[in-house]
Amino acid sequence: MRSELTELERCTLGVIWRDGPMTAYEVAALYARSLSPYWSGSAGAVYPLVKRLRQRGLIHGSRRAWNGKKKTVLEVTDTGIVALREWLTPPLPSDAAAPSHYPLRTRLFFVDVLSDREKRAFFRDAERAVREQLVAVREQRRKDTEAANTSEAIGSLGVMYELEARLRWLRAVRTTLGIR
Repeated sequence: MRSELTELERCTLGVIWRDGPMTAYEVAALYARSLSPYWSGSAGAVYPLVKRLRQRGLIHGSRRAWNGKKKTVLEVTDTGIVALREWLTPPLPSDAAAPSHYPLRTRLFFVDVLSDREKRAFFRDAERAVREQLVAVREQRRKDTEAANTSEAIGSLGVMYELEARLRWLRAVRTTLGIR
């Protein structure tokens, strides 16, 4: 099953296992709060994904009273636990450690189309954008740590280190290109 599920499907299975029972709406809300735009919290992404996981027998839903209304509440099945454990046990695929999506890095392949003045502006703004993201991540990490939300605090620590490395990399590229 390792190759049959997408990373988002696997992550959703893990979220429902860790935080469940929960509704599809709560799954979507969790992704919408994510520090990464990679995780889509849109109804168009989450609801079909939940349907696929249910069809495969990895989660099941039952109608219950939930926050004052009747809702379908999701839980991971025994088959889902097996799939979740399979995702986490070695051998891990090499793409699990692949470089993350980074649109600024992609843009740098074409930076020579800019004038020197425009390049300076690009780097100033790129560094500003990374610093803003870093402030937000540090704040989220503080909240996660205060709430003793260990798994989320560990995740935000990884994001924080990634952003700090991006900022160092942007500075190194600017220096390498002789842009002050």
